[in-house]
Amino acid sequence: MRMKLQSVALAMLFGLGLTSSSAFAQTGDILFKAGFQDLSDGPTSDSEAARFLTQASFGPSRSEIARLRQMGYRAWINEQLAAPATLTRPWLTTLEANPNFSLNSGHRVDRWTVQAVSAPDQLRQRMAYALGQIIVVSDSGGIDTRQIAEFQDMLTTGAFSNYRTLLGQVTYSPVMAQWLTYVRSRAAYTTGTPPSTILPDENYAREIMQLFSFGLIKRNLNFTATSNPPTPTYDNTTIANMARVFTGLTYSGTPNFGSNTNANFFGAMTCFPMNNPPNNTNYLATGRTFHDNADKVIFDNITLAGVANTEAGCLSDINAALDQIAQHATVAPNISRQLIQRFVTSNPSAAYIQRVATVFSDNGSGVRGDLGAVIRAILLDDEARRLPRANEGKLREPLLRLTAAWRALDVELGIAEPAMTGTPPAINSSVGSVGMRIGFTFSEFGQRPWSAPTVFNFYEPDYQNPGALQQLGLFAPEFQILNENTISRTNNQVFDLGANRYSGRSDLVAGTTTSPRVNLDALASPLSIYSPATQAALVDEINARLMYGFMSNSMRQTLLTMLSTTPAPANTDDARRIAVRDVLRVVYASPEFAIQK
Repeated sequence: MRMKLQSVALAMLFGLGLTSSSAFAQTGDILFKAGFQDLSDGPTSDSEAARFLTQASFGPSRSEIARLRQMGYRAWINEQLAAPATLTRPWLTTLEANPNFSLNSGHRVDRWTVQAVSAPDQLRQRMAYALGQIIVVSDSGGIDTRQIAEFQDMLTTGAFSNYRTLLGQVTYSPVMAQWLTYVRSRAAYTTGTPPSTILPDENYAREIMQLFSFGLIKRNLNFTATSNPPTPTYDNTTIANMARVFTGLTYSGTPNFGSNTNANFFGAMTCFPMNNPPNNTNYLATGRTFHDNADKVIFDNITLAGVANTEAGCLSDINAALDQIAQHATVAPNISRQLIQRFVTSNPSAAYIQRVATVFSDNGSGVRGDLGAVIRAILLDDEARRLPRANEGKLREPLLRLTAAWRALDVELGIAEPAMTGTPPAINSSVGSVGMRIGFTFSEFGQRPWSAPTVFNFYEPDYQNPGALQQLGLFAPEFQILNENTISRTNNQVFDLGANRYSGRSDLVAGTTTSPRVNLDALASPLSIYSPATQAALVDEINARLMYGFMSNSMRQTLLTMLSTTPAPANTDDARRIAVRDVLRVVYASPEFAIQK
């Protein structure tokens, strides 16, 4: 059944403000210290645990709910901060080692999905995914999928590191330099007849300020503007001068500035000398570089003094600019607010932003930009852990709806590689550890991991959906990819992959297919005796697994009515699974599941 976009948007709006009395109350005594709860004994219920895991991971599972309740919030976070990173590129390298295998971006996306649903470092994976929506690179620009995987792994490894350190790694990344076109950008020079002046590339200079750090206007720690009217953080002259900073960089390993011979497309770029002696591979020779080494006045009238015309001078100039960016007062509230939006709520209060930004500014030990401390502050804040109030929460982006369904229903992954066939043996090109279709869901979901159409991501942090949400002054980033097409396609895809493909289906036999299979048996088992009690048990278990106990009374009654007016399934395992599948179709399409509270 097709629904008009306006109706869906309004239904989701009501979901944003829903604080139904049927929601499982968060119990336990709450003590406050400097705006944060003392959660050493939490969570005190399965619903509290499931809601926390919905925010902190790619979705709760029954086993992880039990583990979190045994460990407590703080111990779980500490464990996640210490967990080693699960990486993507090594897996792609293993596949690529077979000479008959043809690697494509679908295999990278399949691997991302495997990690999202099964990697033990769930918080790290979610943090990398969130950072990748702020510091965006994409294979939509034709960048090799292995390089995208390398950038993804860099953010995964550095997910809890220092912001300034990560900003440096991003700046020297060949992937970012290709994406924002500043690789081989050089100091202004004159060429041609008649002569014309070629200026440095301005793309990265603009986006590192606007998107990756402090944004367009100066803000207080609570994200309010520092003045009225707002004070811009930079202007076109600043962009031009910052562009002069990011000159002289190219791939390491090459014999000269413009060559790709022996180029290292995975390691950090280097500042390249203009007069490079033959056979020089370490770039330590003196002589003019392609970097603009003169004085530069950047934002806030900060002057970067001229540097020596050497590789060392070039690097010191770039690093000095990065130091100034990382120290900018608006970085803390801007990055903190966007991370809160990715994990907890689209409309955090000014006080919530300020509490997190304060930790960003100083983790308590005098360290600025400690991302591990920042995510801890986001997840343990009272605004994240208390019962949600009106306008708190966020629309679940399509990919997170699917991963939540898979993790809740203990997805069984497909086989990693089909058997090699033919002469010589060749691996099926559709190989992917989760499913043949999941690598190519861009048209269905309106998004695909690391495939954003522009550097502005799939949706922007300040997007306001036209209509009721905009009239209320609410931000709703994920609504930017919502339309009649993506609503119906997402619902169909989540249902197909999160319910219709289930273990026990004769055409999805374990060990013979790449398709994922969800396990419906735990949900279906009560239906062996079809009664109001068993129907209620089924709905309550779905509520616990998929909606962390926040299903409204009206939705619960609708599902119970649906079950009570449906003929009892035949007393077979598959018939009961099909009955559960039909209930899940309704749940997955509901605004209450779409909205994360």
